[in-house]
Amino acid sequence: MLIDLNILIMQFITLFAGLSFRGDSWKQTLPALVIGMLGIFLVIGIIILATYALNKAFSKKKKDKDE
Repeated sequence: MLIDLNILIMQFITLFAGLSFRGDSWKQTLPALVIGMLGIFLVIGIIILATYALNKAFSKKKKDKDE
């Protein structure tokens, strides 16, 4: 069990050893992230509005029964 864990840790370290992280990369990626998130919220809003409109257009109105 311990040997398997050590092998897994070594593979993980070897996999990410070639990656370098730059501290200023967020300046380039943040605008793309914001635009993407706004796009997602916009599409979800359009789907909600379309669903609401279709429910209003095709729902049957209940008649009040006065007895």
